Amino acid sequence: MSRKYQPALLERIIDEHQIAPIRGGLYQLSGSGFGGKSMRSYAEAWAAIALLNGEYVHWIDGACRFNPARIIKCLPSNTPEANNLLHNLFVGRGFTVHQFSALVERLASEISITKAKLVVIDGPVVMHLDEQVKDREARALLNKSLKNLAHCASKYHIAIIVITSSKPYSKRHATLLKMIEKNCPQRLSGRIEVRGKTSRLRLLHYPSGTSGYREIPSEQETLQQSFNRIFHQQIMLQHGSDEEIEALIELS
Repeated sequence: MSRKYQPALLERIIDEHQIAPIRGGLYQLSGSGFGGKSMRSYAEAWAAIALLNGEYVHWIDGACRFNPARIIKCLPSNTPEANNLLHNLFVGRGFTVHQFSALVERLASEISITKAKLVVIDGPVVMHLDEQVKDREARALLNKSLKNLAHCASKYHIAIIVITSSKPYSKRHATLLKMIEKNCPQRLSGRIEVRGKTSRLRLLHYPSGTSGYREIPSEQETLQQSFNRIFHQQIMLQHGSDEEIEALIELS
């Protein structure tokens, strides 16, 4: 193949159906920014889809940054009583690594009650970087949490999304990230690339090997734009006629 055609292969848009979380295992979202901030919009969009489907969602906030307004922004603008959907969203926030570990430990009993099919663990590494916690204890606590999460994913056949940064900032950080990567059979990593005035998020999915770009208009794509792509992809898969698809797209 001629070299002049090679860059065109890198411009392909990633197939978001192939990168959707598969139930029964852990799924790592790995991106830039504090605790993987650039990839959080995917978790928010998938959470919004679950809420629209009438499912319960658990969100454990280990980075102290959760904002329910971002979930609302993911929903179609004319969703009736959208705020009521948040009643099916259970948020736990750990301000210390031990509180975070306790939240994860209680997750199994909570899921047995709510029957939730999606759990988001936002920024778990952040709490384990506390200088007041020694390296060995941090590793032991994270390892225990990962085992509990893997057990929940398998036992209740649910998807558990773990959001982390992709770049380690210390030796401990690198060790903890490797522990998470080892325990996550599914992984989606994203890296923002700037070309002139255009920002693009290059995505790579494991184990499918699917890769491609997601064009974003500014430093970070809006949640509504992120959700629309994923939501419309679900529509295309679930509905047969063009008339039905067009009618549903108008709603969003």
